[in-house]
Amino acid sequence: MGDNALMHHLLLDIGVAIMAATVAGLAAHWLRQPIILGYLVAGAIIGPQVGLGWVQAAESIEIISEIGLILLLFIIGLEMNVKQVLASGRQLLVAGFGQFPVCVALGAGLFAAMGYGLRGPGSDGLYLSLICALSSTAIVVKLLYDKGELDTLPGRLTLGILVIQDVYAIFILAFQPNFSNPSLGPIVWGIVSTVGLLTGGFLFSRYVLGRVFASIARTPEMILGVSVGWCAGMAGLAAWAGLSKEMGALVAGLSIAAFPYSTQVTAKTLPVRDCFLTLFFVSLGMKIIAPTANMAIPVTAIVAFVVVSRFASIYPLLKLSGAGRRAAFISSLNLAQISEFSLVIAALGAQYGHIAERTVAVTIYAMAATAVLSSYAIRYSHELYQAYERLLTRWGRVGAVEPAGGPRAPRPFSVAILWSLP
Repeated sequence: MGDNALMHHLLLDIGVAIMAATVAGLAAHWLRQPIILGYLVAGAIIGPQVGLGWVQAAESIEIISEIGLILLLFIIGLEMNVKQVLASGRQLLVAGFGQFPVCVALGAGLFAAMGYGLRGPGSDGLYLSLICALSSTAIVVKLLYDKGELDTLPGRLTLGILVIQDVYAIFILAFQPNFSNPSLGPIVWGIVSTVGLLTGGFLFSRYVLGRVFASIARTPEMILGVSVGWCAGMAGLAAWAGLSKEMGALVAGLSIAAFPYSTQVTAKTLPVRDCFLTLFFVSLGMKIIAPTANMAIPVTAIVAFVVVSRFASIYPLLKLSGAGRRAAFISSLNLAQISEFSLVIAALGAQYGHIAERTVAVTIYAMAATAVLSSYAIRYSHELYQAYERLLTRWGRVGAVEPAGGPRAPRPFSVAILWSLP
């Protein structure tokens, strides 16, 4: 296919993808389902695998996916607040840093027992363990915001754990190219390259980009142009160093997020975020293969494992650190879904040849299922907790019901206002 024909098909396919995503997104919104689910359905409908075949060119699908993926990681980096992790209390640090390795260990045991490999080119079990340990920031934040519970104790713990999961995801992206051949040399080079990329990115952002953004503060289109150019430059540098381009895009966002002018960059880039999200998730939907009967067992197992693993890791860790039953239960419930970051890791794993395309399809189906279940679970989280309390009471495991804020409700206090008459 010639360059002109490829460009023509690319523009046409992007237009078809956006129109289909708009229709499916509206349907998901009206049905009160996650918008991401609508995008995946739109991609499946217009794609060549199970849909109408309106988008046929594999080159177009790959270009759409790569552009959306790189810019999505850049936006995620912009919105990450590493300082929030450093300022967290003991409860969040224990649960946040403990949840991921516990879930990965449980997943490795389960998926190895199901016959999935944990190393080499067929490391599907390793990928599924990592994928199931990450929760969806986009879904959780949207649902908690709609309920007005972002600033509650379970809401703050949930957001903090999500931030720490993103930190783990950074290391996954850094080491992912070497998963199939985990020898010492590539791992050391991956660590050195990652540290060098982070250090160089932060130094350049502090001493150069800050002055550039200050000089163009009143030119919105230049702020957007410089931001996307910085993202592309870091992605290319990461690829040159043997890391993934997605890792470079994430570092580009992180290096800007750490400084005061990040608010300007975020404000200018947020309007295009939804377009990038749309392209990426629609392109993933295009790659969905037709469901088969033998996919039912792994999808069901993954969905069940995600829910059980959250309560097997987050709940006891929060309880042991003193957060209380309610906060532990609702935080575990809030995080019982598969992350959009997991889809990124799965898509890259297929590109590197580490996992089969069928594993990516199983992941997408499981992610869609957990997204739907999570939307209802978070909506009725307090009713589910009350049912859990009644169950514990029936079993004689608990006495008094905890207050909404946790095990210790704040004591009332008096306020005295003094003033002097003129």
